[in-house]
Amino acid sequence: MHTIVIIGPGALGCLLAGRLGAAGRDDVWLLDHDAERAALLTRQGVRLTEAGQTSTILVRATSDAGQIGPAELVLLCVKSYDVATSLAGAQPLFGPGTLLVSFQNGISHLDLLTALPGPGLRAVGVTAMGATRTGPGEVTFGGAGLTRLGYQAPADQRAGQRLAQAAATLTAAGLQTEAVPDIMNHVWAKLLVNIGINALTALHDCANGGLLDIPGARGQLVAAVREAAAVALAKGITLPGDPVARTLEVCRSTATNISSMLQDIRRRRRTEIDAINGAVVQEARRLGLSAPVNEDLARRVRELARRAPDRPVGNFP
Repeated sequence: MHTIVIIGPGALGCLLAGRLGAAGRDDVWLLDHDAERAALLTRQGVRLTEAGQTSTILVRATSDAGQIGPAELVLLCVKSYDVATSLAGAQPLFGPGTLLVSFQNGISHLDLLTALPGPGLRAVGVTAMGATRTGPGEVTFGGAGLTRLGYQAPADQRAGQRLAQAAATLTAAGLQTEAVPDIMNHVWAKLLVNIGINALTALHDCANGGLLDIPGARGQLVAAVREAAAVALAKGITLPGDPVARTLEVCRSTATNISSMLQDIRRRRRTEIDAINGAVVQEARRLGLSAPVNEDLARRVRELARRAPDRPVGNFP
């Protein structure tokens, strides 16, 4: 059992499939809920654009997890609100030796992973890589960044070795990856950046850097991040450095990037607001705190999304 399965052929999923395939892995599958698109991906492959050069990497794609069978490594690259549905349809992939690594924005999926029944190991991935999906099976690599893998709770030696092997596999494909013991700190560090950028870029209809120039937007960013940081600290999360300064730096370094939430609004797709700002509000309530800034941002993004007509909702990107 040496198969690698990537669930969800969105930007990250296609980037992982393309890089692994280009590195010579011939045991990589893409699992897609859409049988027609899966057939297209098998015919055309993944088209990966890096530094202005486009290469095509042949992949195997299917909508039937039973066609693949038990896998060694499963990389879950779907939207946070599709985790439960996606995993329900992927049960044939999981055996006693399967390692699942879940890559999602936000924190709403974490309890689900912890409670997931069945065999195998469940880990969380946090990546700083940038990728933009430009069409079915087509992705542009937006920049290298470290990927971290870890378990939500302390793991035994065997589980640690499996995670280290997965990190080595991704690193060998040119995706710098490390296994870490404190993944939840990294999950929250990335969440706070998303807290400060995603909802506000959607509401102001601007690229990331625009938040630094639009009157009032910078103040909203600072307030939202500080509020969420207080929730993180109350949960015992260790945050590296100043989360507000880090978020502002991300705005500067990705000034022309269009956030995933703004992309979803423009494409009339469901957003992940409930996994990001909305989830922080829920965590605050559990702790007896309030998060009025994030609650207001979540409400406004939901209203914005409702005003977009004919907004399709799919299981996979």
